[in-house]
Amino acid sequence: MDWISILKCPVTGANLRILTDNEITEINNKANSGNLWQADGKPMQSTITNGLTGLDGMYIYPIVNEIVLLLRDLALVDSKEKLLNDVLSDDKKLVKDFYDNRGWHTTEKGDYEDADIFEDLRPFAQEYIKKCHDRVSRYLNKSGTYMIDAASGALQYPDYLQYSENYKYRICVDLSFQGLSECKRKLGDKALCLLCDMTNLPIKDNVADGFVSLNTIYHIPKDEQIKAITELYRVLNSGGKGVVVYDWYKHSPWMNISLLPFRAFKYFKVKSAKLFAGAKGKQPGKMLYFYAHNYEYFKKNLKIPFKLVCWRSVSVTFMKVYAHSWLFGKKMLDKLYKMEDEQPEKCGLKGEYPMFVFEKK
Repeated sequence: MDWISILKCPVTGANLRILTDNEITEINNKANSGNLWQADGKPMQSTITNGLTGLDGMYIYPIVNEIVLLLRDLALVDSKEKLLNDVLSDDKKLVKDFYDNRGWHTTEKGDYEDADIFEDLRPFAQEYIKKCHDRVSRYLNKSGTYMIDAASGALQYPDYLQYSENYKYRICVDLSFQGLSECKRKLGDKALCLLCDMTNLPIKDNVADGFVSLNTIYHIPKDEQIKAITELYRVLNSGGKGVVVYDWYKHSPWMNISLLPFRAFKYFKVKSAKLFAGAKGKQPGKMLYFYAHNYEYFKKNLKIPFKLVCWRSVSVTFMKVYAHSWLFGKKMLDKLYKMEDEQPEKCGLKGEYPMFVFEKK
Protein backbone atom coordinates (compact mmCIF):
# COMPACT_ATOMS: atom_id res chain seq x y z
CA MET A 1 0.00 0.00 0.00
CA ASP A 2 2.67 2.45 -1.11
CA TRP A 3 -0.01 5.03 -1.96
CA ILE A 4 -0.72 5.77 1.71
CA SER A 5 2.41 7.95 1.75
CA ILE A 6 0.71 10.56 -0.47
CA LEU A 7 -2.32 10.94 1.80
CA LYS A 8 -2.85 13.28 4.74
CA CYS A 9 -5.42 13.71 7.49
CA PRO A 10 -8.18 16.03 6.20
CA VAL A 11 -8.53 17.56 9.69
CA THR A 12 -4.97 18.04 10.98
CA GLY A 13 -2.88 17.54 7.83
CA ALA A 14 -0.84 14.83 9.58
CA ASN A 15 0.70 11.90 7.68
CA LEU A 16 -1.44 8.74 7.69
CA ARG A 17 -0.58 5.12 8.48
CA ILE A 18 -2.38 1.76 8.59
CA LEU A 19 -4.00 0.78 11.88
CA THR A 20 -2.44 -2.21 13.66
CA ASP A 21 -4.50 -5.29 14.59
CA ASN A 22 -4.33 -4.30 18.27
CA GLU A 23 -5.58 -0.80 17.48
CA ILE A 24 -8.51 -2.20 15.47
CA THR A 25 -9.45 -4.46 18.39
CA GLU A 26 -9.31 -1.51 20.78
CA ILE A 27 -11.39 0.69 18.44
CA ASN A 28 -14.07 -2.01 18.13
CA ASN A 29 -14.17 -2.46 21.90
CA LYS A 30 -14.78 1.28 22.28
CA ALA A 31 -17.56 1.15 19.67
CA ASN A 32 -19.22 -1.76 21.48
CA SER A 33 -19.08 0.08 24.81
CA GLY A 34 -20.47 3.33 23.37
CA ASN A 35 -17.21 5.26 23.63
CA LEU A 36 -16.59 5.92 19.93
CA TRP A 37 -18.19 8.61 17.76
CA GLN A 38 -18.08 9.96 14.25
CA ALA A 39 -16.64 13.45 14.22
CA ASP A 40 -20.11 14.84 13.45
CA GLY A 41 -21.31 13.56 16.84
CA LYS A 42 -23.11 10.38 15.76
CA PRO A 43 -22.29 7.28 17.85
CA MET A 44 -20.22 4.66 16.02
CA GLN A 45 -22.09 1.42 16.50
CA SER A 46 -20.51 -0.88 13.91
CA THR A 47 -17.07 -2.47 13.90
CA ILE A 48 -14.23 -1.91 11.44
CA THR A 49 -11.76 -4.34 9.91
CA ASN A 50 -9.24 -1.89 8.45
CA GLY A 51 -8.43 1.80 8.55
CA LEU A 52 -5.94 4.63 8.71
CA THR A 53 -4.97 7.07 11.40
CA GLY A 54 -2.72 10.10 11.56
CA LEU A 55 0.72 9.87 13.10
CA ASP A 56 -0.73 12.12 15.81
CA GLY A 57 -3.45 9.51 16.51
CA MET A 58 -6.19 12.16 16.65
CA TYR A 59 -8.62 10.81 14.04
CA ILE A 60 -9.37 7.37 12.59
CA TYR A 61 -10.51 6.75 9.01
CA PRO A 62 -12.16 3.38 8.27
CA ILE A 63 -11.54 1.50 5.04
CA VAL A 64 -14.76 -0.17 3.87
CA ASN A 65 -14.71 -2.47 0.84
CA GLU A 66 -11.34 -0.93 -0.13
CA ILE A 67 -12.80 2.59 -0.06
CA VAL A 68 -11.04 4.96 2.33
CA LEU A 69 -13.53 7.14 4.21
CA LEU A 70 -11.67 10.46 4.39
CA LEU A 71 -14.59 12.81 4.95
CA ARG A 72 -14.01 14.97 8.00
CA ASP A 73 -17.39 14.24 9.55
CA LEU A 74 -16.95 10.46 9.13
CA ALA A 75 -13.65 10.40 11.03
CA LEU A 76 -13.82 8.34 14.23
CA VAL A 77 -12.93 9.84 17.63
CA ASP A 78 -12.78 8.38 21.14
CA SER A 79 -13.41 11.67 22.91
CA LYS A 80 -16.18 14.23 22.54
CA GLU A 81 -13.53 16.96 22.76
CA LYS A 82 -12.41 15.89 19.28
CA LEU A 83 -15.84 16.35 17.66
CA LEU A 84 -15.96 18.79 14.74
CA ASN A 85 -18.48 21.61 14.42
CA ASP A 86 -18.16 21.91 10.64
CA VAL A 87 -19.92 19.06 8.84
CA LEU A 88 -20.86 18.51 5.20
CA SER A 89 -23.07 21.36 3.96
CA ASP A 90 -26.69 20.76 2.92
CA ASP A 91 -25.81 21.46 -0.73
CA LYS A 92 -23.06 18.84 -0.69
CA LYS A 93 -25.34 16.37 1.09
CA LEU A 94 -27.89 16.91 -1.67
CA VAL A 95 -25.30 15.87 -4.28
CA LYS A 96 -24.08 12.95 -2.16
CA ASP A 97 -27.61 11.65 -1.54
CA PHE A 98 -28.64 11.97 -5.20
CA TYR A 99 -25.72 9.93 -6.46
CA ASP A 100 -25.82 7.34 -3.66
CA ASN A 101 -29.55 6.78 -4.01
CA ARG A 102 -30.19 7.42 -7.71
CA GLY A 103 -27.44 8.72 -9.97
CA TRP A 104 -25.04 5.75 -9.85
CA HIS A 105 -27.71 3.07 -10.03
CA THR A 106 -28.56 1.58 -13.41
CA THR A 107 -31.86 1.74 -15.25
CA GLU A 108 -33.57 -1.25 -16.90
CA LYS A 109 -31.69 -0.38 -20.09
CA GLY A 110 -28.35 -0.68 -18.28
CA ASP A 111 -27.52 3.05 -18.29
CA TYR A 112 -26.72 4.96 -15.12
CA GLU A 113 -29.65 7.09 -14.05
CA ASP A 114 -27.41 10.18 -14.15
CA ALA A 115 -26.87 9.67 -17.89
CA ASP A 116 -30.52 8.82 -18.42
CA ILE A 117 -31.53 12.16 -16.86
CA PHE A 118 -28.79 14.49 -18.05
CA GLU A 119 -27.31 13.11 -21.28
CA ASP A 120 -28.33 12.44 -24.88
CA LEU A 121 -28.22 8.66 -25.28
CA ARG A 122 -29.65 8.49 -28.82
CA PRO A 123 -27.49 6.19 -31.00
CA PHE A 124 -26.78 8.72 -33.78
CA ALA A 125 -25.36 11.21 -31.23
CA GLN A 126 -22.90 8.77 -29.67
CA GLU A 127 -20.05 9.34 -32.13
CA TYR A 128 -20.07 13.09 -31.46
CA ILE A 129 -20.22 12.59 -27.69
CA LYS A 130 -17.38 10.06 -27.77
CA LYS A 131 -15.16 12.39 -29.79
CA CYS A 132 -15.81 15.13 -27.21
CA HIS A 133 -14.80 12.71 -24.44
CA ASP A 134 -11.65 11.84 -26.41
CA ARG A 135 -10.70 15.53 -26.58
CA VAL A 136 -9.74 15.51 -22.91
CA SER A 137 -6.78 13.20 -23.60
CA ARG A 138 -5.09 15.81 -25.79
CA TYR A 139 -4.41 17.99 -22.77
CA LEU A 140 -3.15 15.32 -20.35
CA ASN A 141 0.17 13.58 -19.88
CA LYS A 142 0.06 10.20 -21.57
CA SER A 143 1.47 8.32 -18.57
CA GLY A 144 2.44 8.71 -14.94
CA THR A 145 1.96 7.27 -11.47
CA TYR A 146 -1.10 9.08 -10.10
CA MET A 147 -4.07 10.39 -12.06
CA ILE A 148 -6.73 12.09 -9.92
CA ASP A 149 -10.36 11.90 -11.02
CA ALA A 150 -12.50 14.32 -9.02
CA ALA A 151 -15.35 13.62 -8.80
CA SER A 152 -15.08 10.30 -10.53
CA GLY A 153 -18.65 9.17 -10.01
CA ALA A 154 -19.04 5.65 -11.38
CA LEU A 155 -16.79 6.14 -14.44
CA GLN A 156 -20.02 5.89 -16.37
CA TYR A 157 -18.55 6.03 -19.89
CA PRO A 158 -15.90 3.56 -21.14
CA ASP A 159 -14.26 6.56 -22.86
CA TYR A 160 -13.23 7.91 -19.44
CA LEU A 161 -10.90 4.96 -18.83
CA GLN A 162 -8.42 6.16 -21.47
CA TYR A 163 -7.27 9.13 -19.35
CA SER A 164 -5.47 6.87 -16.85
CA GLU A 165 -4.72 3.94 -19.15
CA ASN A 166 -0.95 4.33 -18.81
CA TYR A 167 -0.93 5.47 -15.18
CA LYS A 168 -0.19 3.16 -12.27
CA TYR A 169 -3.09 4.44 -10.17
CA ARG A 170 -6.29 6.36 -10.75
CA ILE A 171 -7.25 8.19 -7.54
CA CYS A 172 -11.03 8.26 -7.62
CA VAL A 173 -12.37 11.04 -5.41
CA ASP A 174 -16.10 11.34 -4.72
CA LEU A 175 -18.77 11.97 -2.09
CA SER A 176 -20.74 8.93 -3.27
CA PHE A 177 -19.89 5.53 -1.81
CA GLN A 178 -22.02 3.93 -4.54
CA GLY A 179 -20.03 5.70 -7.26
CA LEU A 180 -16.69 4.68 -5.76
CA SER A 181 -17.88 1.08 -5.44
CA GLU A 182 -18.49 1.10 -9.19
CA CYS A 183 -14.99 2.52 -9.80
CA LYS A 184 -13.46 -0.25 -7.72
CA ARG A 185 -15.47 -2.87 -9.59
CA LYS A 186 -14.29 -1.55 -12.95
CA LEU A 187 -10.64 -0.79 -12.18
CA GLY A 188 -9.72 -3.20 -9.39
CA ASP A 189 -6.33 -2.51 -7.79
CA LYS A 190 -5.68 0.37 -10.18
CA ALA A 191 -8.39 2.42 -8.40
CA LEU A 192 -7.52 4.20 -5.16
CA CYS A 193 -10.96 5.20 -3.90
CA LEU A 194 -11.26 8.13 -1.50
CA LEU A 195 -14.61 9.17 -0.08
CA CYS A 196 -13.78 12.80 0.54
CA ASP A 197 -14.57 16.44 -0.17
CA MET A 198 -12.70 17.77 -3.19
CA THR A 199 -12.59 21.25 -1.63
CA ASN A 200 -10.37 19.67 1.06
CA LEU A 201 -8.40 16.96 -0.71
CA PRO A 202 -6.63 14.63 1.77
CA ILE A 203 -3.68 14.41 -0.61
CA LYS A 204 -0.23 15.96 -0.20
CA ASP A 205 1.16 18.71 -2.42
CA ASN A 206 2.84 17.98 -5.77
CA VAL A 207 2.20 14.24 -6.05
CA ALA A 208 -0.14 13.78 -9.06
CA ASP A 209 0.93 13.64 -12.69
CA GLY A 210 -2.53 14.53 -13.92
CA PHE A 211 -6.11 15.23 -12.98
CA VAL A 212 -9.54 15.37 -14.54
CA SER A 213 -12.73 16.87 -13.15
CA LEU A 214 -15.57 16.30 -15.56
CA ASN A 215 -18.90 18.11 -15.19
CA THR A 216 -18.50 18.35 -11.43
CA ILE A 217 -17.32 21.78 -10.28
CA TYR A 218 -20.69 23.43 -10.89
CA HIS A 219 -22.27 20.98 -8.40
CA ILE A 220 -20.04 22.45 -5.68
CA PRO A 221 -21.37 25.43 -3.68
CA LYS A 222 -20.67 28.57 -5.69
CA ASP A 223 -18.28 30.11 -3.15
CA GLU A 224 -16.15 26.94 -3.01
CA GLN A 225 -15.66 26.25 -6.71
CA ILE A 226 -12.42 28.22 -6.94
CA LYS A 227 -11.11 26.36 -3.88
CA ALA A 228 -11.89 22.98 -5.48
CA ILE A 229 -9.92 23.84 -8.64
CA THR A 230 -7.08 25.31 -6.58
CA GLU A 231 -6.91 22.09 -4.54
CA LEU A 232 -6.52 20.05 -7.73
CA TYR A 233 -3.73 22.33 -8.90
CA ARG A 234 -2.06 22.12 -5.46
CA VAL A 235 -1.65 18.34 -5.64
CA LEU A 236 -0.38 18.46 -9.24
CA ASN A 237 3.31 17.68 -9.66
CA SER A 238 5.74 19.82 -11.61
CA GLY A 239 5.08 18.99 -15.27
CA GLY A 240 1.64 17.64 -14.40
CA LYS A 241 -1.42 18.49 -16.49
CA GLY A 242 -5.09 18.70 -15.64
CA VAL A 243 -8.50 19.36 -17.19
CA VAL A 244 -11.72 20.72 -15.69
CA VAL A 245 -14.89 20.47 -17.80
CA TYR A 246 -17.36 23.19 -16.79
CA ASP A 247 -20.83 24.37 -17.89
CA TRP A 248 -21.52 28.03 -18.69
CA TYR A 249 -25.28 27.37 -18.86
CA LYS A 250 -27.00 30.80 -18.95
CA HIS A 251 -23.62 32.47 -19.60
CA SER A 252 -23.27 30.80 -23.02
CA PRO A 253 -24.35 33.40 -25.59
CA TRP A 254 -24.78 30.77 -28.32
CA MET A 255 -27.10 28.65 -26.19
CA ASN A 256 -28.98 31.70 -24.90
CA ILE A 257 -29.81 32.76 -28.44
CA SER A 258 -30.65 29.33 -29.82
CA LEU A 259 -32.66 28.19 -26.79
CA LEU A 260 -34.31 31.46 -25.75
CA PRO A 261 -37.94 30.34 -26.28
CA PHE A 262 -37.32 26.99 -24.59
CA ARG A 263 -35.58 28.54 -21.59
CA ALA A 264 -38.42 31.06 -21.26
CA PHE A 265 -40.94 28.21 -21.31
CA LYS A 266 -38.93 26.29 -18.68
CA TYR A 267 -38.67 29.40 -16.48
CA PHE A 268 -42.44 29.90 -16.42
CA LYS A 269 -43.02 26.18 -15.95
CA VAL A 270 -40.78 26.12 -12.86
CA LYS A 271 -42.35 29.31 -11.52
CA SER A 272 -45.82 27.88 -11.98
CA ALA A 273 -44.84 24.64 -10.24
CA LYS A 274 -43.50 26.59 -7.25
CA LEU A 275 -46.64 28.73 -7.04
CA PHE A 276 -48.86 25.65 -7.26
CA ALA A 277 -46.80 23.84 -4.61
CA GLY A 278 -46.90 26.93 -2.38
CA ALA A 279 -50.68 27.13 -2.66
CA LYS A 280 -50.86 23.53 -1.41
CA GLY A 281 -48.43 24.24 1.43
CA LYS A 282 -45.54 22.33 -0.17
CA GLN A 283 -42.28 23.38 -1.71
CA PRO A 284 -40.73 21.24 -4.49
CA GLY A 285 -37.45 19.71 -3.35
CA LYS A 286 -34.15 20.16 -5.15
CA MET A 287 -32.81 17.17 -7.03
CA LEU A 288 -29.19 18.32 -7.36
CA TYR A 289 -27.28 21.50 -6.50
CA PHE A 290 -26.08 23.48 -9.54
CA TYR A 291 -24.48 26.90 -9.94
CA ALA A 292 -22.65 28.18 -13.04
CA HIS A 293 -20.31 31.18 -12.83
CA ASN A 294 -19.32 33.15 -15.93
CA TYR A 295 -15.88 33.39 -17.51
CA GLU A 296 -15.15 36.79 -15.98
CA TYR A 297 -15.61 35.33 -12.50
CA PHE A 298 -12.88 32.75 -13.09
CA LYS A 299 -10.64 35.22 -14.86
CA LYS A 300 -10.80 37.50 -11.82
CA ASN A 301 -10.72 34.94 -9.00
CA LEU A 302 -8.80 31.89 -10.21
CA LYS A 303 -5.22 32.79 -9.30
CA ILE A 304 -3.53 30.00 -11.21
CA PRO A 305 -2.68 29.95 -14.94
CA PHE A 306 -5.16 28.24 -17.23
CA LYS A 307 -6.12 27.97 -20.87
CA LEU A 308 -9.73 27.83 -22.05
CA VAL A 309 -10.73 25.53 -24.92
CA CYS A 310 -13.88 23.71 -26.00
CA TRP A 311 -15.10 20.36 -24.71
CA ARG A 312 -18.54 20.55 -26.31
CA SER A 313 -20.20 23.67 -27.69
CA VAL A 314 -23.83 22.59 -27.40
CA SER A 315 -26.02 21.49 -24.52
CA VAL A 316 -28.10 18.33 -24.27
CA THR A 317 -31.22 20.47 -24.61
CA PHE A 318 -29.90 21.96 -27.86
CA MET A 319 -29.16 18.49 -29.22
CA LYS A 320 -32.60 17.16 -28.35
CA VAL A 321 -34.33 20.19 -29.85
CA TYR A 322 -32.36 20.64 -33.06
CA ALA A 323 -30.54 17.35 -33.79
CA HIS A 324 -32.63 14.44 -35.07
CA SER A 325 -31.67 11.37 -37.06
CA TRP A 326 -34.41 12.07 -39.60
CA LEU A 327 -33.22 15.68 -40.02
CA PHE A 328 -29.50 15.13 -40.82
CA GLY A 329 -28.69 15.26 -37.11
CA LYS A 330 -25.46 13.29 -37.41
CA LYS A 331 -24.15 15.56 -40.18
CA MET A 332 -24.95 18.61 -38.08
CA LEU A 333 -23.04 17.19 -35.11
CA ASP A 334 -20.10 16.30 -37.38
CA LYS A 335 -19.95 19.93 -38.54
CA LEU A 336 -20.16 21.17 -34.97
CA TYR A 337 -17.24 18.97 -33.97
CA LYS A 338 -15.15 20.22 -36.87
CA MET A 339 -15.92 23.85 -35.94
CA GLU A 340 -14.97 23.17 -32.31
CA ASP A 341 -11.64 21.71 -33.40
CA GLU A 342 -10.91 24.64 -35.71
CA GLN A 343 -11.89 27.32 -33.16
CA PRO A 344 -11.41 25.74 -29.71
CA GLU A 345 -10.95 29.01 -27.78
CA LYS A 346 -13.95 30.74 -29.32
CA CYS A 347 -16.20 27.69 -28.93
CA GLY A 348 -14.99 27.23 -25.36
CA LEU A 349 -15.92 30.80 -24.50
CA LYS A 350 -19.21 31.09 -26.40
CA GLY A 351 -20.54 27.53 -26.29
CA GLU A 352 -21.94 25.44 -23.44
CA TYR A 353 -19.09 23.32 -22.06
CA PRO A 354 -15.55 24.75 -21.81
CA MET A 355 -12.41 22.95 -20.72
CA PHE A 356 -10.08 24.68 -18.29
CA VAL A 357 -6.63 23.31 -19.09
CA PHE A 358 -3.79 23.45 -16.55
CA GLU A 359 -0.09 22.69 -16.63
CA LYS A 360 2.15 23.11 -13.59
CA LYS A 361 5.62 24.36 -14.46
